Amino acid sequence: METASAEIPDSPGLNRRSLLRGGAVAGLGVLMSSSSVFAAPDKAVAGGPEPSADGLMLTKFKDPLRTPPVLRPRDRGGHDELTVRMRTADVTVHSELPPVRMWTYEGSHPGPTIETVRGRRLRVVWENHLTGNIPVTAVEFGQPGGPMSDPLSNYPGAQGCQEVAGVAGLEPWAAVHLHGMLTGGGNDGWMENLVGPGEVQLSAYPNDQAATLWYHDHTHHVSRFSVYAGLAGLFVSRNAEERALDLPKGRHEVPLVLSDRNFALDDSGALTGRLVHKVEMVGTTLMRAHAAPYTLVNGVVWPYLEVQPRWYRFRIVNAANSRIYRLMLLADGRPVPGAFQVIGTDQGLIDKPLPVDGALNLSPGERADVLVDFSAFRGRSLKLVNTMEGVAPGGSSTRHDLLEPDVMQFRVASSGSAGRFTPPRTLSPTFKRPALHDLPHDSRSRWVVLVGPGSANVPELWEMEEMEQTDAKGITFPSAGIVQVKDAEGTVRTLRRTAMHYDDGNAFTVAHHGVEIWKYLNLAASPHPMHIHLAHFHVLSRENYNVTGFDRAVRGSVRPIAFLGAAELEPHELGEKDTVRVGTAGQIAPGPNGTPGELVTVAVRFPVVGRGVHHCHMLEHEQHMVRPLVVGPAAHWHAGGHH
Repeated sequence: METASAEIPDSPGLNRRSLLRGGAVAGLGVLMSSSSVFAAPDKAVAGGPEPSADGLMLTKFKDPLRTPPVLRPRDRGGHDELTVRMRTADVTVHSELPPVRMWTYEGSHPGPTIETVRGRRLRVVWENHLTGNIPVTAVEFGQPGGPMSDPLSNYPGAQGCQEVAGVAGLEPWAAVHLHGMLTGGGNDGWMENLVGPGEVQLSAYPNDQAATLWYHDHTHHVSRFSVYAGLAGLFVSRNAEERALDLPKGRHEVPLVLSDRNFALDDSGALTGRLVHKVEMVGTTLMRAHAAPYTLVNGVVWPYLEVQPRWYRFRIVNAANSRIYRLMLLADGRPVPGAFQVIGTDQGLIDKPLPVDGALNLSPGERADVLVDFSAFRGRSLKLVNTMEGVAPGGSSTRHDLLEPDVMQFRVASSGSAGRFTPPRTLSPTFKRPALHDLPHDSRSRWVVLVGPGSANVPELWEMEEMEQTDAKGITFPSAGIVQVKDAEGTVRTLRRTAMHYDDGNAFTVAHHGVEIWKYLNLAASPHPMHIHLAHFHVLSRENYNVTGFDRAVRGSVRPIAFLGAAELEPHELGEKDTVRVGTAGQIAPGPNGTPGELVTVAVRFPVVGRGVHHCHMLEHEQHMVRPLVVGPAAHWHAGGHH
């Protein structure tokens, strides 16, 4: 990234010492919420807001949760149609904050929830009525050549930062991607097929899924700014199987769209409502992706929701740029065991409800459909918090005591019927989770290796091919782009990099209706949520590997990356998905056998055709960690077609 030469000065009333006292971490290993840093201590009584302590703070749990408006398509005889307008609007995100200028769908943030019925083909006209330049001030924190900062980057405002050149002048071009929809490449929202002001994007969706999806801008190279500006919304498709379960519905079915934002300060040190996008640099290297001090749920900062003492259904979406949400429900500061009952994943219902033991861990782009029972908490308040990895609420921490970064509050009524609902033993009788032996014997394997900053000082995504043993014998280790992997059986495979840049050519070519095994190996220092367009997949396994054999300077392995042990999949990873978190050494403490990274193996199906991409869904990484993907008829590839 280039930076402007001018430094934004400190605002009165906010200095480095005060930031050191209240600094928050959004590190390479774990991206964590920092909302509790700038909010008053937890002194709330049931039903009441927490007080504000100074001008930088917004009162927590003061504003009610908003439910996004619902858009239902019109019946046009064999298909459904819908028009969605993108427009600039001023949005209230907290009653103590001035309205925030945003780019929106239909004037709200998040955009309206599009609700459809599975099997009804859907045509959407995405109209671009956006005006003005992007309503975001983009800045970088950190001194060229200096050490990583003490207070870190996620404090309010832009003081001490340099503005990122070129962002302020970005014009309102857009490309809408319906994330998770299995549609052909021509309707997928290809990131270079931009729609200018006054123009429209016409998209036809098969809509043959019953799932919680979401739509967002996918403009090439700038999605980290356009999504941050507000271009995101929820998409829900239902079917008869779901309706027959009689799950909580109406006001007892609530979407929770999670994100984080930062805002500018005026000369007096007060929040202005101007969006600030901030990353932390060391020299020219991106060290920390965006992580902001204010947590939003459905576009409201630290909201509250009044609930009845009964079961609720929550469709949770992580729509943040880069933050991972590790969610726990707390009562009196203590976790509620098994609070979340997972009933669905990215691509719909699973076979039976699964309780979450610990936290619900969602990376950017992931969704979880959960049930929560409030019947045991009449007249009490509970908090949804984003916890640090490996630190239990109420414990001690060396990281600025950020133990309970608040997300929202639930206020449970003291009276009212709990209803007669009990979670069904069987959710989807048609759901089947495949095992490796269930897959076609000729399923092709792919290797994707995730690597930290290289010569260009940006994270990298390497597409790899497995070499024949005879070819590997002549290699001197370490060699750039060569990685050896030793699996649980002791077999050593030698992988050679074939591509890592978006325009390297040689796109992954896949047969329509084919099934492939993709292996994601993370050698980097941060977790990466990996998303595949034109496809859906099942996560087969998660394994720990010793990554100390990788030479970060040479960019190759000195000795094989060796298997350490199997890791468990989480409940929301046991269904059909389109995004998966690939963890890293930063999330796991080093052990006697070395520093662990993760190998995540997925079985991918490709039911649609066209040109798409696969990429990291941390939006600050997306522009670097993205590669083309082309799905076509098998006969095309057999006839010699290639890209």
